[in-house]
Amino acid sequence: MGIRKDLNMASADIDYDNLKKRGFLKQRQEGFFVLRTRMPSSGIYTKDQLKKLAGISEKYAKGILHATVRQGLEVPFVKYEDINEVEREIASVGIDTGTSGPRLRATTVCPGNNWCKQGLVDTFSLAARIEKELGLKCGLDLPHKFKISISGCTNACARPQASDIGIHGHHGGQSKEIGYAVYVGGRGGRMPGPGIKLEKVYSEDEVLRVVENVVRFYKERAKPRQRLGALIEELGKDSFLKEVSK
Repeated sequence: MGIRKDLNMASADIDYDNLKKRGFLKQRQEGFFVLRTRMPSSGIYTKDQLKKLAGISEKYAKGILHATVRQGLEVPFVKYEDINEVEREIASVGIDTGTSGPRLRATTVCPGNNWCKQGLVDTFSLAARIEKELGLKCGLDLPHKFKISISGCTNACARPQASDIGIHGHHGGQSKEIGYAVYVGGRGGRMPGPGIKLEKVYSEDEVLRVVENVVRFYKERAKPRQRLGALIEELGKDSFLKEVSK
């Protein structure tokens, strides 16, 4: 559906779910939307992208930006009739939008070993591989919201234990082997619960297989509005792990 030209169009005629999937969330103020962008899989916004967002906020909104808890930048107070033009502007500099609703959310990552002195692994690389090699991109339709977080070390700054799939760099102690620890089924929100830590240290390729298997199983087996943690509780930990290890 195209963006309205008639500002008196009834609110009921607007496909809010479609706009939400495109990264435009209805505000409490009538007629205004938040443009939610997501951090690129590279792990950084470029200077040109930051300049573009600043320009959009000045031209189409109120000159302000907000950093989301999932490391995206959002521009509140975009008018409904400007959405198409705003989409064209962000696309011109390669900015992807975030999302909301029953979909895969933007993967959150700490800097990892790209510049943090505590980082053990390249978090940006893993996030990019999840998106590009597995095709698991923000906005993928799923039974409920689904969050992936990646931390570079055991400090777990990105809160992997509280994500549907959480990953952090792990040092193998005396062996000095560096790999990844993986958690599944964690969640925050109204019914918080920690994820289950899988019982091995994984290579990066092994992590990709785990992520792919877990997301596929969740998409096929979860009920609408059922989080991964609730599905694991329903099936039992052992049954779930057996299924996703096939």
